[in-house]
Amino acid sequence: MRVLVVTHPTPKDIKKIIDIKDSDVIIAVDQAVLALYKQRIKIDLAVGDFDSLNNQGILTQLNVVRLNPIKDVTDTHQALVEATKMNPDEIVLIGGIGGDRIDHFMIHTMFFDEFPNLKMVDDNTTITLLQEGLHEVQTEGYVTYIAYSKAKLSLMGFKYPLQEYLLMTYDPLCISNEVIEEKGITHVLEGRLLQIVTKKLL
Repeated sequence: MRVLVVTHPTPKDIKKIIDIKDSDVIIAVDQAVLALYKQRIKIDLAVGDFDSLNNQGILTQLNVVRLNPIKDVTDTHQALVEATKMNPDEIVLIGGIGGDRIDHFMIHTMFFDEFPNLKMVDDNTTITLLQEGLHEVQTEGYVTYIAYSKAKLSLMGFKYPLQEYLLMTYDPLCISNEVIEEKGITHVLEGRLLQIVTKKLL
């Protein structure tokens, strides 16, 4: 079972980004309720303090976890907690990348420690956590690796290959690489990495 958690900034056409299945459970975070309503996408659970939702009447027909505006977690974090309670095979966070609240996006990248099976996606970007082992990537876009919080890695099939390189936090070496063969192979020998795949914009 897969849980889709939709948060702000919400992509304008979610169905172009991800194939929504009947078995998917969809959680809307705060103002994402309105975005999903407009895109005619079902909502199984709404989570938030809803201080950003102008039309509160939408909530009357939904299952709701309403949070106190004075709280120690973000709405998105609590939505991920609610998703985890369902014991899903995968959690996909749709949206929440960039936007006018860049502080929230930076916090979102910290959630992988608590939710290692999380995937973050929007119109242009997919972010996943890579554990130790071999991982394949196929893309015509850019691939960036960020240590989480340190990792030894090898890269094969990339424009800029690496061999057992120790990548530390704040080391920018692995930004904007490109796959030059049919697929790129990332071997995480130690530690963990964030993999960020970004489309090349025309």
